[in-house]
Amino acid sequence: MGKRAQQRKAAKAAARDAVQPFVARTGGTPAGPPAQRTAPPAPAVAHYLWDPESPWQTFLDQYPTPGDAIAAAQDDGALTCFSFEEIGMECERGFRRGPDGRWVYEVVLYPRMQLRQLVKTCWFAAEDPGLAVQQLRRALAAYVPESLRHPGIEVVERPSTTEVPRIGWAQSCLADPLETWEDVHLVEKGLPLYDLLPLLDGGPDEARCLGAVAERAVALFRGYGLAAHACAGCGMAITDRHPHWPGTWVSVEHEAGPCCERPLLERVDGEQRVGHVLRTADARPAQAPTGRERTRTCRNCSEQITDEHPDWPGTWTTAGGHIDPMCATMGNMGHADADEYDLPDCVYPHIPEDCDSPAATAIAAARAGRYFLQF
Repeated sequence: MGKRAQQRKAAKAAARDAVQPFVARTGGTPAGPPAQRTAPPAPAVAHYLWDPESPWQTFLDQYPTPGDAIAAAQDDGALTCFSFEEIGMECERGFRRGPDGRWVYEVVLYPRMQLRQLVKTCWFAAEDPGLAVQQLRRALAAYVPESLRHPGIEVVERPSTTEVPRIGWAQSCLADPLETWEDVHLVEKGLPLYDLLPLLDGGPDEARCLGAVAERAVALFRGYGLAAHACAGCGMAITDRHPHWPGTWVSVEHEAGPCCERPLLERVDGEQRVGHVLRTADARPAQAPTGRERTRTCRNCSEQITDEHPDWPGTWTTAGGHIDPMCATMGNMGHADADEYDLPDCVYPHIPEDCDSPAATAIAAARAGRYFLQF
């Protein structure tokens, strides 16, 4: 398991206070009851900027000066580095040629954890992906409280390694005065952009469970025309239009997928997996199989599976014992931070032998890319 996966598991397991929700005005679009909240203050960034074990340090080693990086970027007009920092910050740094031809140093902070899951599920659910990107940009701009807004911060879309868009908050400065990386560091650590750090994960509302997306964030995104949904059982952002789980409500969190432990309701036995629900009234107790379900063999894990389990109608799940619709998780076997951030997948479904599946191509790529992890 890679460093990012270890940190993700530690963050999920650690007990911490719920992040206070905040409300940002939405430019006239209704997004829930008005309130004035101020985000918690960000810690001083000087102590943790530029993680020495991150890909950014490799970038610095490859390009001894900012001038060297700009020279390497001349043909493409940009040279950037995506990295997952030790503190849990997912960012992209580098140089871009501006519209006026001058070079700028740019830092982009990206949504992470619950907020990233909300962004992805909204994009998957969209009828028009291009329009959804514009809606997401507007929603993320409104997500920032007025007290933290700055004229130099904008919401941008940057190139992704997959079809899933990469959208975040960016701030830049002219590169001309930056002769050394120390110059860059001194400028970067003073950027107002870093005041947004406490907001990046879309933290849970007060008294909700760790892993839940803030209810106000869901309401805000809906106010911009996005299909934002949160599970009534666990609070995770979910969609029923994930390309590899069509018709099944699924989270894009890398361990839960279609399964809900219902921490907001009465928890279920860990041996009996149940699905996400939109309404509390739909959260019925786990059902036992009848024993008359037809079964097939999964082509990837060789388990006996059925699509007739009463808790999972139409979704292939193991037929007995540990009921589980997940064949494998993404895992983390050393692929690049940017590749993992952009992946459309959360967990992978079972596929019966001699049957086609919209996930088949993705699973083949996952096996080749070493991020198909079976237990």
